Amino acid sequence: MKHQRLPVEVDPFRLVEQGRMLQGKLAVKDFPRLQDLLFHGENTADEISTEINLEASNAETAGLAEHDEAQVLVKLEFGRNESGLAVVNGVIKCELNMSCQRCLNAVKTPFESALSVAFVHSDTQAETLQEGYDTWLVEDDRLFLRDFIEDEILLALPAMIAHDLDDRKQREQCKPPQFQGELLNDEKSAKQDREKGKGKEQDAQQKENPFDVLKDLKLDN
Repeated sequence: MKHQRLPVEVDPFRLVEQGRMLQGKLAVKDFPRLQDLLFHGENTADEISTEINLEASNAETAGLAEHDEAQVLVKLEFGRNESGLAVVNGVIKCELNMSCQRCLNAVKTPFESALSVAFVHSDTQAETLQEGYDTWLVEDDRLFLRDFIEDEILLALPAMIAHDLDDRKQREQCKPPQFQGELLNDEKSAKQDREKGKGKEQDAQQKENPFDVLKDLKLDN
């Protein structure tokens, strides 16, 4: 089945009664809360050199382009379980360009998550469920699919997002911020040392030579 355009909102209980399936895609850029976790081209070593600035600029352009083109694939099947609950089962798949929490650089993160959610009309109904389902409170029989899917993605993301250090290529890409900033720190230290040296030299020049007094006395005689 080809991916179709997903509706903005649906009546989930009507889809449950119809036994409908929705399969489609949404752009990653359309998920505002997810944007805070994505890599946007920032680089902790941008100030080190013009070359790194250029690389950071290219990375930012590429990162934004990836966000614009990246898609979230969604498959949702509405129905009732054996207990008669209105539920949706499905899967969400995408590849996210995220920020590594170890080095703060970009790391491609394949994402796939199965979901099983029961729809309820009230918090009281949700508290009475004993079947281990996640619940979604439906108000006015309206389900905004983008919000629903974004919540499922955020809940299923791993607690630690980072390069795989067992992978040689990813290990080489994962450089902690303190390593990236070594050159900048060394340059600052050298500059501070030079300034201290100049200050000592100026102090020495300003000190009076003790033999200048004897020289003046000799001239007077």
